[in-house]
Amino acid sequence: MLRPLFAAVICCALGLPAAAEETASVEQSSNTTIEIPNPAMARQAPQPMQSLVVVVDGEARSWAPLEKDTDVAWEAYRNGNFPKAVPVFARLAEIGHPVAQWLMGNIYFFGQGIPKDYAKAQAMFEAAASQGYFAAFAPTAQMYVQGLGVPADPSKAYYWYNIAAAQLPDSAERTDMMDRREGVAAQMTPAQIEAAQKRANNFKAKQVVPPDPEDVEWMQE
Repeated sequence: MLRPLFAAVICCALGLPAAAEETASVEQSSNTTIEIPNPAMARQAPQPMQSLVVVVDGEARSWAPLEKDTDVAWEAYRNGNFPKAVPVFARLAEIGHPVAQWLMGNIYFFGQGIPKDYAKAQAMFEAAASQGYFAAFAPTAQMYVQGLGVPADPSKAYYWYNIAAAQLPDSAERTDMMDRREGVAAQMTPAQIEAAQKRANNFKAKQVVPPDPEDVEWMQE
């Protein structure tokens, strides 16, 4: 079972530096700095996360059969053994596993065992976010704020922050996400804000259906 730590997922979603010992700063405005925490440095021990299930025509399809060796890879990742960990998550990300995509976003962002590549990091974060994976919403927004890997786009940053805020209960975390959204809104026209809000309200996760294991070449190795 794929095991990113639950605390790191939430903190990476919110950009909370208290949950990590290494972060990368992303400036949102002239007086605000957002940080993307490094999951490899999170202090708490890994916690099990239920394998994701996608429902297709009323039939549940689980990613679990494709998550071979992810426990070992996650432990290697946490220990800084990126050459052992990265190929496992890269293969899963390539076939659409949203947790693996989120993790590969971090791997490309921090250059963990591979060269830093903000364009690939942004693509991985947004691929996971598009599937509704909560931890990817804030990093995707932050990349659009700073223009890392993509041109800076306040409207798209607002869109992803708005989606994240909508999925949080009333809390300090939700207030923080809304504050970030409003920081972006200061760079937008009322019409742009209205359009971004409308798109966010209509957001529907586009989940990737897990392929059958027998159709995946590396599962047969």
